[in-house]
Amino acid sequence: MTVKEFILHNQERWDRLEALLGKRIRSFGEVRELGMLYQRVTEDLSYAQTSFHGEDVTEYLNQVIRRCHALFFRQEKMRGRKVISFFAVKFPGLVGRLLVPVCVSMAVFAVSIMVSFLMVKSNIEMGEIFLPDNMYEMALSDLELRKKFSNFDNIPEQMRTAISFYIWFNNSMVSLYCFVLGITFGLGTLYILIRNGFILGALTAVYYMNGQITDFVSLIMVHGSIELIAIAIAGGAGLHVGLALLHPGRLPRVQRLKMNAVNALGIFWGVISLLLVAGLLEGLVTPMKLPVHFRFAIMSANLLLLGLYFLWGLALRRTDRNLQPDGLYRPD
Repeated sequence: MTVKEFILHNQERWDRLEALLGKRIRSFGEVRELGMLYQRVTEDLSYAQTSFHGEDVTEYLNQVIRRCHALFFRQEKMRGRKVISFFAVKFPGLVGRLLVPVCVSMAVFAVSIMVSFLMVKSNIEMGEIFLPDNMYEMALSDLELRKKFSNFDNIPEQMRTAISFYIWFNNSMVSLYCFVLGITFGLGTLYILIRNGFILGALTAVYYMNGQITDFVSLIMVHGSIELIAIAIAGGAGLHVGLALLHPGRLPRVQRLKMNAVNALGIFWGVISLLLVAGLLEGLVTPMKLPVHFRFAIMSANLLLLGLYFLWGLALRRTDRNLQPDGLYRPD
């Protein structure tokens, strides 16, 4: 039996099981039917693992059976342990799983920054296209007065915690747009990445022309070393969702979309946590105006720790037997 024949022969049963799993209230007959379907689909999974190892259909059936286990075998909640497991295993493992779309997202972001930087550097008026009005006027004022970047200098100390959470919320919304707009075949995600890259590149060009590039870069990278990577990862999650629509493989497009969305959603919660750390740094540490070498030291430490963290995710992807190709886990 080929993969296509296997899917066509059993698709109706799988769809019915998914429909029952999606119900919040089930009749007695539906509960019995769900148990019977669970047994049959478990057999399908066993056959797929033997005959179609590594195929999309095997990944899909593993996800369905995992949902059944979560319903039938509810374990005692251990929130602290789950949180630790998420950040120690699941989140870095998912980023490793989505390495290609994350790298594409980072590349698009970096190229957007570079293009905007070169365009504004050659013609300062181009900054008006890339920057919001108030940001453009502030940058021009600093350029004309030859002032150092001072956007954070006037924040009252008692307001800095509130500012941190506002920044976190704003960046979280940007990441949410990156994730949700993946449904537009990834075009909306690319737009968000390019737009934010253009803004950063234009600002960098203005302060380069002002002769304050070291001060500017060291200042924003205290938090940006985490924030920019987090947004790029969110962009990768959005592109992963879009890829399900463009290239669903041998699974129906809706099922592939569900699987990719589960992976992307797991990454999104990790991104929100990274952005919280970045927001705290931006609201509490950046306004201190530390010496330049201290700022670069913080930036380097952030990049080193994140690099080691995601290398750990790649190692998990290759060595952890519990980590499935779709980023999900076998129940114990």
